[in-house]
Amino acid sequence: MSAIADIKLLTTIVDKILSYSDKHKVRVNDAIAAIDLAWTRTYNYLKIENGIYEYNEELSDLWRDAATATRLINPNLARQLHNKSRFWIYPDLPRQGNILKLTEVNDAIERLKMRFE
Repeated sequence: MSAIADIKLLTTIVDKILSYSDKHKVRVNDAIAAIDLAWTRTYNYLKIENGIYEYNEELSDLWRDAATATRLINPNLARQLHNKSRFWIYPDLPRQGNILKLTEVNDAIERLKMRFE
C-alpha cells in the first residue's frame, strides 16, 4: 500500500513541477513580448524623431510594463528597464544608473528567449 501512496505523491510532485514550468514559460513569454513592444516603439520613435530624446509618457509606460513583466524572472534586468522608463519621463536629467541602449535590450531579449526554449 505504501508503494501506491509513494507513486501518487510522486505523480502530484511531477504535476506541480510541470505546472510551474508552464507558468514560468508563460511569464518568460510575456516578458519577451513586453520588452519587444517597448523596444520596437522606442526604435520607431527615435527613427521618426531623428534620435532626439524628449519626454514621452507612452514609451515610459511601455518600459515600465516591460520591467513589471520581467521582475520575477530577472530582477536586475527589471531594474534596468525601470530606469529606462524613468528616463523617458525625465530625459534631460543626468542619468542615474545604467540606461540600457536598444542593442543591450535586444541582447537581453535573446537571453530570455534562450531560457524559454
